[in-house]
Amino acid sequence: MTKKILLISSFVLLAGLVIFPLTAQAETRFNMMAADIELLKMKNETQGTVSWQDPISANSGDYIRFDVYYHCGTTDSNIPTQQAQNTIVRINFPTTEQNSITTTALVSANNVTSANDNGIINVSTAQKLVFDNITTWYRDNNQTVSNITVSQGAGYVEVNLGSIDCDTIDCYTEAGYVVFRGRLTTSSGPTVDLKVNGSDGPITVNYNTAATLSWTSSNASSCYATDTAWQGYKSLSGSETTGNLLSSKTYIIACSGAGGSASDSVTVQVANQQQTLYASLETIPNTGNAPLNGVDLRATATGTATGLITYRFDCTSDGVWDQTFSSISENPKTVVDACNYQNIGTYIAKVRIERGTASAAEATATVIVGSAGTQDLSVNKLGRNLSDNTAYGEVTTSDPGEVIEFHIFITATGNSILNDVIVKDTLPANMSYLGSLKIDDVSFVGGNILTGLNIGTLNPQQTKKITFQALVAQAANFAFGTTNLVNTVSVYNSSVSRTDTASVNVVRTEVKGATDVPTGVLDSAKIALITSAMATILLTYFMLLRFYVGKKAYALGVNEVVSSAKEKIADLMPKEPSEKAEQRLNKIIEEIRNREKNS
Repeated sequence: MTKKILLISSFVLLAGLVIFPLTAQAETRFNMMAADIELLKMKNETQGTVSWQDPISANSGDYIRFDVYYHCGTTDSNIPTQQAQNTIVRINFPTTEQNSITTTALVSANNVTSANDNGIINVSTAQKLVFDNITTWYRDNNQTVSNITVSQGAGYVEVNLGSIDCDTIDCYTEAGYVVFRGRLTTSSGPTVDLKVNGSDGPITVNYNTAATLSWTSSNASSCYATDTAWQGYKSLSGSETTGNLLSSKTYIIACSGAGGSASDSVTVQVANQQQTLYASLETIPNTGNAPLNGVDLRATATGTATGLITYRFDCTSDGVWDQTFSSISENPKTVVDACNYQNIGTYIAKVRIERGTASAAEATATVIVGSAGTQDLSVNKLGRNLSDNTAYGEVTTSDPGEVIEFHIFITATGNSILNDVIVKDTLPANMSYLGSLKIDDVSFVGGNILTGLNIGTLNPQQTKKITFQALVAQAANFAFGTTNLVNTVSVYNSSVSRTDTASVNVVRTEVKGATDVPTGVLDSAKIALITSAMATILLTYFMLLRFYVGKKAYALGVNEVVSSAKEKIADLMPKEPSEKAEQRLNKIIEEIRNREKNS
């Protein structure tokens, strides 16, 4: 029985291996794919070599270019983006003079299997290599080109490419090259040694304190500081203070000479840095009618603090954090539909932000929840006779041809905003639009109040004043007496509409020989008064004259007096046709004679 069980178990295990074969372990390393090219090749720049070669021949003083090919590949297709972290491209070379110089290129990363390759330079006389301190990086399959600084040490040069992406099998989009340049020489290359506070670094100093940089060089003709924190030409040896430091910094100096160039760097780290952190908060929207749901909260962190951020949100500042987002990089942070407010009132939302070593910062924002709003407005229209400079009123009196000015007062009387308010004025017949349109006493162009003028938004209890002028038609358009002209204004938007009117009483008077056109100071009433006064004066004069003539005739005799009176009366009387004048004169003479007989 036991043998049968073992036999069956072995069969099951064998079947499993057949059905489910063992899968090879995924591998990630440099230059692993079939189409990857040789890691290190060289060109003699001085001799004009066209192709990359290994080995290569050179003479003293020739410049050699070193092409280091790298390509991170992985067999794990389940990883969308694999990266080689802290990628270093390096060339090792002998420091002594040799006729056959063997160099070794090495590509490595923290998490990827490295690759290396040798290159040989055959020289006619013993030489050594001195490298430039700048190299060229062709990345992403030659899509991007940039210059980067070379780090140099005894017998090596290298550059740090940081984290680079890896390709899956048969993909070459992330392949790249780093090209170094060196010179063959028998002269000793320059050296430089940079220290901070007497140390090669890195060192740590307290916040807002200074450190001292010092450097020495050999076989150099010039030195230059290349970091943004410390730059410019420097002496071949010397010292300088960094000044008080508020953050960590790296200082670099490069020195050049007949044998090439060299560089050195030191890093100063700042401890106990006093970081600042400030918070701000927005509520979107910050007002509305109950129930007000779906209010967003947007928090922003500012200040010198760095690092990941923790946000804590409280919709009502009741001491309980409604939502927390820990250790995220998002800034600002918006929480969509964070808060709901069911009842009327004023609410205070709060955020607390934590970042780096800075003290936590808090901020608040107000949300006002009101009752359902109402939209309404009032309209009041008044007019005045601008020609006669009368006061404004609902009814205005005018002569034909005079100018009328209208004021329209519009007030939002509800508790909600009125949007897109339109004002449309309808003028009656015999009155035409003259212009001078103003909104709140400011001249306005580009709108037509007769077809509809959009005055924009009215907030609750806000009033806007519209002013314009109109012209009353001439007298020929009116009957004698008073004609009432009614001007109507309509004010409306999509929710509410209101109207109001103002009247103009146009008076046309009938005066013979007088004009109906306004005459300024001597209007029709004044002319009639003056005419009446002159008639009274003339009548009084003639009565006195007749009395005078009668008395004179009695004393001096009728014929003499009559003759004298006739002459005076003829001068005073209006120049009427001679027949009427003679009849009037004879009548006066007859009356004088009758008075003489009776006396």
